[in-house]
Amino acid sequence: MAFFLFAKQFVDVLYPYHALDYVMVVMVLLLLVYQTLLVRPDIRKRFTVTDGVILLMALLLTVTFLRSGSGYQNYFKVMSAFLVYFVGRIYYDRIKECYGTLALASYLIIYMNLGVRISHFGTSLMKVADAGGDLYFYDTDMAFAMILAMVFVAMFGRNSVFKLFTIFIVCPYMVFFSDAGIQMMLMIAVYAVIAVYVAELVTRNKKISGILLTIMVLGLLFIVAVIYMPVLGFEDCQEAVVDLFNSRFLNNTSMYSRYAEWKVILNHCKGQGLLSDLFGIGMGADINIKSLYIKIFYSMGYVGLGLALLLIVSIMFYVVKVDDRKTFYLALIMAVLLLGSGVTVNSMESTQMSWFPLLFSGMVISSVQAESGKTDEEKEYACSHNGNDQA
Repeated sequence: MAFFLFAKQFVDVLYPYHALDYVMVVMVLLLLVYQTLLVRPDIRKRFTVTDGVILLMALLLTVTFLRSGSGYQNYFKVMSAFLVYFVGRIYYDRIKECYGTLALASYLIIYMNLGVRISHFGTSLMKVADAGGDLYFYDTDMAFAMILAMVFVAMFGRNSVFKLFTIFIVCPYMVFFSDAGIQMMLMIAVYAVIAVYVAELVTRNKKISGILLTIMVLGLLFIVAVIYMPVLGFEDCQEAVVDLFNSRFLNNTSMYSRYAEWKVILNHCKGQGLLSDLFGIGMGADINIKSLYIKIFYSMGYVGLGLALLLIVSIMFYVVKVDDRKTFYLALIMAVLLLGSGVTVNSMESTQMSWFPLLFSGMVISSVQAESGKTDEEKEYACSHNGNDQA
């Protein structure tokens, strides 16, 4: 497991070598089979609504894939993320033992990319507007990797001046001096979540942090809804929404092209029949749909959108119940990154963006179940001792 977690971030860097992705998936399958045979979990007791939703989405996507006869890579990437979710379910305790490995890999990823940035731009470091992705293909991929690595360093790295320098100087420099507007905004959101986490550690008050985080999540969902209003029948508000992207961080020019692309796709979906509306048109292998939400509708229809919403709600149900606060905050941050990135890219078809969020989603559910199991054992233990005392 430690090797798998360490290698994952480096495989994302080596994106041109697609064979490595297949090797990682084979490793995921082997890990699942090995741990299942070793632990032999009671599936009837451990099975949850979230597990069922994941399996239903996998089944629905499989039917779409077989029906369309194309889009193998898209199908493979999404299904691999579903598999990683079950790795989080089964390997909850083992993953917690490997947190130091995640921090080490993150440090290496951050400073390797910084080294490339320095070698490319030299004395013009503070004038960079488009970094060209550094070790990655696009700035968006690079920025996502920097935010992810920053989170792992913040949560799992040993406290030191070097850690603070990495979190507050190097990582924001790498992201804000790039052409990754959405990721810049997501980085600010992640810093806000980490600030709430630190405040909770100081005050030891979970209620306040719960309220603040609820406001943040609802705010994120509201922003996503506003962004998609022009393609959902509210065309008159397009200019007002586009103006929101006119800033140092965001390029409103690109939003016009995105809205045009999204409208073409949605218009293509109209009039395809009831079954297509309910279960989707196809895998969309011949078009690049730059939106997680529109791609879900295109591939799995209204049923897919409903299942995706149910998946988010069911995971959040467990997130608010978890006592392991690091797992709680990590799951929340991963959700912000996956759903936020999905506004302008199909984040579920990027193993870089989907694997860790699904991994920690699985961990959250297993964490709650483990805590519930301990509580039940403690109650049985107390009852047995009370009975002995009375005797």
